[in-house]
Amino acid sequence: MKIERAHTLYSPALRYFVAVAEHGSIREAARQLNIASSAVNRQILGLEEEFGLQFFERVGRRLRLSEAGELLLRHARSVLTDFDVLSEQIGDLRGLKQGVVRVTSVESVADAILPQLTHSFQELYPGITLEVTITSSLKVARLISTAKAHIGFTFNPPDHEALKEIASWELKVGAVVAPGHPLTRSKSCSFADCLDYPLALPAGNLSLARILEVPLTRLKCRPAAFIKANSLRFMRNLARNGHHVTFQTILGIEQERQAGLLAYVNLSDADIPRDRLVVLTNATHELSLAPSTFARHANKALTAYLANS
Repeated sequence: MKIERAHTLYSPALRYFVAVAEHGSIREAARQLNIASSAVNRQILGLEEEFGLQFFERVGRRLRLSEAGELLLRHARSVLTDFDVLSEQIGDLRGLKQGVVRVTSVESVADAILPQLTHSFQELYPGITLEVTITSSLKVARLISTAKAHIGFTFNPPDHEALKEIASWELKVGAVVAPGHPLTRSKSCSFADCLDYPLALPAGNLSLARILEVPLTRLKCRPAAFIKANSLRFMRNLARNGHHVTFQTILGIEQERQAGLLAYVNLSDADIPRDRLVVLTNATHELSLAPSTFARHANKALTAYLANS
């Protein structure tokens, strides 16, 4: 009985179960897994038949975990993470000839350096597969803390026992405008000076939004005209195409500056916090050979890139 039950747990059913639990739908889980819905459904039914318990309750069109399902989900996540770690450690015995590195990054790092970084890494280690996810700063931290990614590039991550910072840099936030904008007449300006123009402000899910709350709160005012967006690239395009002022670090705008499409103006306000770029990994799982090699490669490349910028 125990042998049969172990076979059930450590078959593909466990991954299918976790996917359904996370997406709340057999159809969506099947889409993410790239398999037929009927195959996922069979595995879920097989699990429930094996244990004689119902792991999901149907609420409207979604599936919600039962109490038994919550217990199984905690076990399943732990087992699958341990299995992935074991697979990587076994892979280390083969050296860096093959393996997978799961990387997650915020948009600005992805635009500025990640293409060059991943290309140079694969030139050195062509057998290593890189899986890259571009997302928000909060989701980068979540992917690392849950061990769904090995290496994360983000800004101002939250304090969390499962997060480990392996490198960090402090970057100054400046005003980013079109080259002919009035603010470019001086080498620096105050945040208050920027309020005379329409602004492109970061939405709350970007770390820059929390930084800009400092001068906005101090000035006790809101700009008369502004657009909020969750994309740094969109805000840069607004600045390029008109009189909008946006606020970003130098990271990701070098090519546009060199091409004469954007200008960066220092902010003179002493109270505006720096934006802290951090390379993250999971604090509870030791990196295997391929991810740790990628982390060292990334640290070296980012240090050189920021020094030149």
